[in-house]
Amino acid sequence: MFVPSAVWAAPPALPEGDPGTPPAEPAPAEPVATDAAAPEGAAPAETPPPDPGAAVDGSASMDVSADLGADASDEVAEASGDVEADGDGKGKRKRGKGKDDSVRADDPGMVEGRREPLMPINGGSIGLFNTTLPDVGGKYTFRFRLHTDFFRKSDFMYQGDTHARVRGAVTIGFTPLKFGEIFFSVKSSANRNQRPQDNRQDAEAVFALGDIDFGIKGAHRFKNGIGVGGVTGLGLLSGSDRLRTSSVNFWIDGLFAADLRYVTKKQVPVRLTANIGWILDNSLRVADYAAITDSTSREVSRFSLGGNHSRVRMRYAVDFPVRLGKRRQFGIDPIVEWAWDVSTVKEEAFRQPNVTASPLPRSTQWLTLGMRANVVSGLHLDVAADIGMVSPNFEYGPPQPPWQIMLGLGWSFDPTPVVREVEVAGPPAPAPTQPMALEGRLVGQVIDPNGAPIPDAKVLFPGAASNAILTDANGAFTSFRFPAGTIAVQVEINGAVAHEATAEVKDGEDTSVTLQLTTAPAAATGIVQGAVTDPAGVPVAFTMRVSGQGVDEPFSSTPDGRIALELAEGDYRGTITAPGFKEKIITFTVPPKGEINLREQLERDAPVATPNVSGNKSGIKLKKRLRYEGNAVHPESHAILDELASFLNGHPEFQLVEIGVHTDDRGAAQQRTDERADAVKAYLTGKGVDGSRLSTKGYGASKPVAVNMTEQGRAKNNRTVFGVKKFGG
Repeated sequence: MFVPSAVWAAPPALPEGDPGTPPAEPAPAEPVATDAAAPEGAAPAETPPPDPGAAVDGSASMDVSADLGADASDEVAEASGDVEADGDGKGKRKRGKGKDDSVRADDPGMVEGRREPLMPINGGSIGLFNTTLPDVGGKYTFRFRLHTDFFRKSDFMYQGDTHARVRGAVTIGFTPLKFGEIFFSVKSSANRNQRPQDNRQDAEAVFALGDIDFGIKGAHRFKNGIGVGGVTGLGLLSGSDRLRTSSVNFWIDGLFAADLRYVTKKQVPVRLTANIGWILDNSLRVADYAAITDSTSREVSRFSLGGNHSRVRMRYAVDFPVRLGKRRQFGIDPIVEWAWDVSTVKEEAFRQPNVTASPLPRSTQWLTLGMRANVVSGLHLDVAADIGMVSPNFEYGPPQPPWQIMLGLGWSFDPTPVVREVEVAGPPAPAPTQPMALEGRLVGQVIDPNGAPIPDAKVLFPGAASNAILTDANGAFTSFRFPAGTIAVQVEINGAVAHEATAEVKDGEDTSVTLQLTTAPAAATGIVQGAVTDPAGVPVAFTMRVSGQGVDEPFSSTPDGRIALELAEGDYRGTITAPGFKEKIITFTVPPKGEINLREQLERDAPVATPNVSGNKSGIKLKKRLRYEGNAVHPESHAILDELASFLNGHPEFQLVEIGVHTDDRGAAQQRTDERADAVKAYLTGKGVDGSRLSTKGYGASKPVAVNMTEQGRAKNNRTVFGVKKFGG
């Protein structure tokens, strides 16, 4: 039996046979975590833009030229920079403004105007390898990471055994809010334990498939580099025999970090991080350990499935995030982590006799040494090694591997604009004693007729500046600096001018303005062209129910299977249906003032079995006669009509079917057959049969098949016939 202790001693010999007691369940391999956003530095005071006609020396992505008449770019400026002139007429942009916040150009948490790219931990949110950072990254940042770890060890759990394990995970993270992150990961593992034991009750190879972790994190980093936060999540455990949730874990962690880059003048690249939390671990419920009577097989099964107890989790880390390159576009981060889990539950079923007790019986400890490199544009590579330090007694958890290697590949995408420090041509710097000319700005908000803010509206200043400014999520904007006087202001939405006004700029002041539209802006629209065919490429007439952006209604195609719609920009869901074909659900995005083409193929639906209905191009036969209650369909005939509706829906080749009703010569025979035929058609259309495929004909008593003088004859004359008028394969 393996000896859980601070040192991995040679394990005892494999027992002959140990009746063993009931078991426990697999636990998630890694804790899930989240990350925090880089702090913003204080923005320096702004200075006037260069004189008209000044040429830009260098390049800047999404920089704003505030020239008053210069030939500047027409791009919308989401970032602006101030210019400080040197003695030779050259200047440098000292800082850039991101979409939401002002930051220093030398902010250690910024790379080319963006938050530095970050990666998820092995189990979920932004962090290192096992330690979660109180950081959520830049707003709207998307992160994706693949990682694997593996080890192989002889005499690992029992003398004479050889155990190998490979685990892998796919992790996705997104930062929808300034202080919030959501994350999702899917994990799987493969274990193989080879040992010379007769009548073993565990499989040599065990796969744990499709465990899912997801959660949310809130965090904030202060300007002094101190970060705090919290993360909570759920783990859905599948076990080894099915891809279905068998049990659920829950965890919560508190996060703390101190980044010395923000508290030292030389921006020393050292970050200290601590996590402490608790996990409610239900992984011992995934497998039926009580059914495994051999203790050796039971213990190997628990390790292979990751079965563990609820426990307190602590993570302590120090890393050294170094930025390299002329624009600090590369990064190297050596990482040291110490992980310590303390079980809060004891499970007698896994108690093992005659083993050396661990010095910390409830504890699992390991050290992680690793390196993560930001290669280019958010692409990360990482490698690390876990070194086991303390393994718990069996009743407090599975043994800790003495070592394992980890490899990872990730990508972080930040959609916010880039602001780079560039040189610009400008006038010679004025003498220090020369007073600078005063200029003013407009600080305002764009709102709709109801007073609601309008985000992403373009604010232009005709005749004063060639660039536009986008309003933020609150409809707010801050203009360039202009000389005192009256300037024209325009608001443009979806490519059209929605509002025009004038405003007074005052020397050395920020003037507040509110630009309220008199009419609500029209939503930008696009065109959706669609065509649907069967597997052979033959066009199919169909109906598509469209939902999204306030729309939820069906649209019918032309007979040759085409459709054209004008919809507001945004995301939609379409449900395509056609008689005789399986329903198909699609999603699509309508671009503003653009066009998309949908080309879909439907799979034929197998016709429903209709033993009481058969047909050919001559007619359709029912094994049961239709009965009527007055001129309505008798309830006893609903079942046979349901079967007829299924037959017609599954056989579109019956393109036109006549419902012919006959009766005897008593009473208003013609009216009776007309109303009965209409009642049958109404019932079939209510069951999904296209009404254009059905026609009705009341024959009255004009075509008797027997004399009307007897009851039997009248019964034969009261009949309904389904004739095929148009048939095509």
